[in-house]
Amino acid sequence: MLDPGRAVVMPRTIVGKGLRFSLRHAPCAHICRYCLISESRKGTALPWEGFERLVMRFHDWKEATGRDNFQIGIFVGPSFDYDINILQGVMRLYARRGLSFQTVNLGGLRIRDGEVLAAWIDERQAAGVTGFHTSLAGHGEVHDRWNGRAGDFAYQMSILRLAGERGMARREKLFLTQNTLPLFDRLLDTLDALPGELAGRNASPFFYAGLATRYEEERLTEDMRDTLPARITRLRSGKFDNWLSEREWIPVMLETADQPRKLQLKLDVDETNIGYLERTPCDDIVAERERQYQESYNAIPALAELCARYGDPENRRIYMMSRDVEGRWLDLHRQDTGTPPPID
Repeated sequence: MLDPGRAVVMPRTIVGKGLRFSLRHAPCAHICRYCLISESRKGTALPWEGFERLVMRFHDWKEATGRDNFQIGIFVGPSFDYDINILQGVMRLYARRGLSFQTVNLGGLRIRDGEVLAAWIDERQAAGVTGFHTSLAGHGEVHDRWNGRAGDFAYQMSILRLAGERGMARREKLFLTQNTLPLFDRLLDTLDALPGELAGRNASPFFYAGLATRYEEERLTEDMRDTLPARITRLRSGKFDNWLSEREWIPVMLETADQPRKLQLKLDVDETNIGYLERTPCDDIVAERERQYQESYNAIPALAELCARYGDPENRRIYMMSRDVEGRWLDLHRQDTGTPPPID
């Protein structure tokens, strides 16, 4: 620990750079040990139309007020096991942002077999889906254990194979841990044998969030990172390719510790708050959510103070983002004080 006797400084200022609307519409059929959401089986009774109408209203507000830099995003999940009507609705919301939604994530899909699975793929291809995204933690039974469902690896491979035979592309997220590392060559060989276009592939450690916080011992170390074979090293994502240990992150984080944190504010939408959200002006909703975020950070010491109390300059475990390291400090702060982490 670093200088635990230092004085507490003012908490971090939060600036909302956008709003992300979240709808728990498609329950997840996985029980992933590294899940970022923690509770993925709860759903909402809110009809899709109410959610879509709300998000479209915010797009209208953004355009009318000239807030060009304000981001409006959505997360409809926890899985992408949507029926066609919802899929088309998600596509409309992406199109409103000038984007396209063409890739369906395979995480959390219900098991479908034979002709039923083939028809499910064909239906989505006809609706405009051009590919699938898979997240894999190891090969075979090791992946199945991480994802909490026997046979899941073979199931995802069957979907990717059928999709490839139909000319659809695939994107791959491959999690790198101490127990998946020995299987990486086998995993890559299996994936390379699939038909179809490989539109993207990257490898990464787990984020420090949700259930994945329980597996710190599975993180790679500096020595492991520095001796990875080229076949794995070149899979480091451009967005998250700065794999540093906590001791390496600390000086990087302290350089900007006093700057405001710009966040896309998350807003869960369900049957309990849709009435309030529909009748309240958009400006007021954004201001209220920003106030809630700021109040949650007011209860937390500033970043430099968290580092002074909980930073570990001897920790050589690898993290993808500085926020992963900060998340570890926030958990230690909760253990010490009982103060929950801020809204994230």
